[in-house]
Amino acid sequence: MKKIKKMAHFIALTLLMAVSGFSVCWGTGPMTPQYGGTLTYLDMAPGVNALSWDNADWVWKHGYDTGFYAEHLIMGDLKKGPRGTKEYDFTASAWIPPRVQRGELLESWEAKKNPLQIIFHLRKGVFWQNKPGVMNTREFTAEDVVYNINRLKNSPRAIPFMMDFIGKAEARDKYTVIVQLKEWSADWHFPLGWGYYDAMQAPEQEKAPGGPKKWENATGTGPYMLTEYKEGHSQTYTRNPNYWDSEVIAGKKYKLPFTDRIVMLIMKDEATRLASLMTGKIDLMMNINWKHVKGMKEKNPHLLWSRYINPNNFSMAMRMDKKPFNDLRVRQALNMAINRMEIIKTFMGGEAEIHTYPFPPTFKEVYTPLEKLPPSARELFSYNPEKAKKLLAEAGYPNGFTFKAQLPAGNQAMQDMASLVKAYLSRIGVTMELEPLDYPSYLSSMTKKTHSEGYFFVIDHGGPFSAIRRNFVTGQPWNPHMMSDPYVDKTWHETATNHNLTEKQGLEVIKKLAVYVLEQAPAIVLPTAYDYAAWWPWVRNYYGELRVGGHRAGPILARVWIDQELKKKMGY
Repeated sequence: MKKIKKMAHFIALTLLMAVSGFSVCWGTGPMTPQYGGTLTYLDMAPGVNALSWDNADWVWKHGYDTGFYAEHLIMGDLKKGPRGTKEYDFTASAWIPPRVQRGELLESWEAKKNPLQIIFHLRKGVFWQNKPGVMNTREFTAEDVVYNINRLKNSPRAIPFMMDFIGKAEARDKYTVIVQLKEWSADWHFPLGWGYYDAMQAPEQEKAPGGPKKWENATGTGPYMLTEYKEGHSQTYTRNPNYWDSEVIAGKKYKLPFTDRIVMLIMKDEATRLASLMTGKIDLMMNINWKHVKGMKEKNPHLLWSRYINPNNFSMAMRMDKKPFNDLRVRQALNMAINRMEIIKTFMGGEAEIHTYPFPPTFKEVYTPLEKLPPSARELFSYNPEKAKKLLAEAGYPNGFTFKAQLPAGNQAMQDMASLVKAYLSRIGVTMELEPLDYPSYLSSMTKKTHSEGYFFVIDHGGPFSAIRRNFVTGQPWNPHMMSDPYVDKTWHETATNHNLTEKQGLEVIKKLAVYVLEQAPAIVLPTAYDYAAWWPWVRNYYGELRVGGHRAGPILARVWIDQELKKKMGY
């Protein structure tokens, strides 16, 4: 009966809109903002629990979970995205170009080259949330920034090179921080400003019983407070009534955030996720596979949609330190054995890009289109099994060879792609034995460098400098290719530390370096799918943005409000 009643509401509202002109309200906004209500949503990794609440643990998912209550020094300026000047789409997981940055906890910043230092000027009047048993509310100051920089830098889990350029951080006064540098870093915004790990964490959390790893101790300066965590189910964030920021809409300033609560659900089962969206139990879903979209649009034409290139790229890393993949000809051969256009047309519904490695087309500053690649790189994307066999014979493998390839057991999309790769390789006499592993074992094998010759994984594009460093520089934990190329190491380091280069000049070097890396064929590069986000019409002031920092959607959703009247009229 309830379902029938909702359907009746739905049909009636649709007819009303058709005849009354009410359709002007059927979209993203702007309208008059409303306060209150709950936004229930699924983020980009909807089946993964929080990995750690402590920024010093350096976990990749930190921004997902802390991004509503913990703030960063710098964030993306949403006014330069789809809701404003449209300079940038804010869909990359961790690339906020300097041209679209704004201060979050900073009013401004200066980068000086003589002496080498970065000066942070903090916002005044920003306060930590009151957290019983942890801390009383107090103002956010320069000493808090110094504490966080030192704690991250000195963590035993710190990623090599990321913060090695920092010499000393000190508070000049209550609202000014000076970071003395050992050497220049063209990418300093990422580890210090808006990256995966640099959310500002209260020193008091370290002294509280259970420490900063205990979710009950989590606090910050952000628009919401973490008030409930149910592993495997949900994370609930409640409105911070004393939040400092505001938003100007239609010329009027509004205090943020708009909703009383945000509930981020944790759902491992894809069918359950889709059903929850279609039945209105979820307001917004950020990560929908292309293959479901047509049917969903037919069943519910009123959902709003955005399309984006997946910020992660499937590939199979080939260990360049071991036979047979220490031979460039072998790596080239395996790439030429893959019919990527067939995969895109037959298995991906045309919803994919053939070339997003190591950067997607949206990274305009550093991306080289396929047609502009040198022949040695462009040829890797061609389907040429005969030449592949010839290259194998030249490398001493006229009859092919057998190798193992590891992959995460729970990732169905990756397993499907791996099966396709296996079939293509068999046509040139190469046998690939797949070895699915549970995620902890799979990840551990890479970080400990015990992984097999082949390793299916996802390249998180990140930013230009960070993507090259972590995937291809010698000794990096996220370098499953085991690439150790003196030219890559030298060029990356010299470019990152050369304070005489302008931003444009530095990115131009990285653009050329990316082409060189591609020419080395460190991986079987696979097509990258387009994904979709979908939301109900009552979700207002949302324009399809996904990130304003490293895996961080919090500030985007703090600007969303729920149109309660429309939701009610639709029967929900």
